[in-house]
Parts: sequence; C-alpha cells; structure tokens
Amino acid sequence: MKKWSCLFLLCALCLPVLQLGAQEKPKAEERAKVPTPVKVQIVFTEQEGERRISSVPYSFLTLAPEKPEAYEGTSIRHGVRLPIEIDGKEQKTTYLDLGTNIDCRILAKDDGRFHISLIVERSAIYPGSAAGDEKQDIPRPNGQPLIRTFRANESIILKDGQTSENILSTDPLSGRTLRVTVTINVQK
Repeated sequence: MKKWSCLFLLCALCLPVLQLGAQEKPKAEERAKVPTPVKVQIVFTEQEGERRISSVPYSFLTLAPEKPEAYEGTSIRHGVRLPIEIDGKEQKTTYLDLGTNIDCRILAKDDGRFHISLIVERSAIYPGSAAGDEKQDIPRPNGQPLIRTFRANESIILKDGQTSENILSTDPLSGRTLRVTVTINVQK
C-alpha cells in the first residue's frame, strides 16, 4: 500500500509538468511578425506645359507591420519660417511655416502588396508676389506675399518596386502642374 501511495503522489506531482510540455506551440499566424522595412521615395515635379520647372525628391525608410494596431508610420517636416509683419498699434511679427510636410503609413498585406496612406502638404511664396520681385503682375493684398499651398491625402496599394503617379494638380493662377510620384522598395 505504501508503494501505491508513493506512486500516486509521484504521478500527481508530475502531471502538471507533463501537461505544460504537451501544450501546442504557438501557430505561425499567432507569432508576432517583424515589420517589413520599406524605402519610400516621393517626388514632387512641377511643370509648365512640357517644360520641367523643378523636381524635388524625398526619400525615407519606414516599417510596414502586418497588423493595423502596430501602424505607426513616418513624418517629415522640412521648411523655413517666414516672418510676417502684422499691422496694428504695435508692430508685431508672426511666423508662417513654409515647406513640405509628409506623413506616411504603410501596412503589409498578405499577398505581398502594401497599403500606403500618404498625406502631403507643400507651401511656398507665390512667384512674383513678394516685395522686390521683378514680376509685379500678381496682386499683393496689403503688400504681403501670396502663399501657394498644396494638400493631398492619398491611399494606394503598391507592390515592391512599383511606382504610382496618382496625384496631378494644376495651379489656378499660373496653370503650372504639380505631379506627385510614389515609389516603394522593400529592404532586405
């Protein structure tokens, strides 16, 4: 009887350890996957008819997770602060941010494609509208320069190495066109 009691006690103590070892390992889908590093290149090209006025590239590396809750993204803020005089009893100066703002978020899809959420904003002094410019054909209210702005919010799906030119905008005063081109490359 003593042998049976010891054997029963030994089995009772070992059973939880055996159950832990027999548990299934997490499935591949349940394991956290490492986000895919993706290089993004965005090019702003301004044209007047067929003539290219400027081409300004921005390039950065961001991570593309597979789950939306890990969807952080990358932001770029590049520009200058323009002092603006405010008329009034006290001559005050305020500053206006000019330049380019880019917010990009990428989500990896199961089929090897990437969902890109892109917000771009560009602002600059309108050509010929600042004091001292040779071209004075643009009206300047209160002598202040005109500020040209462009904003776009785009959602696209691309494959590795693919380029998209989905945004084309025409300036209402000058007729110049602005094209936004996006290219992605998965980094190995």
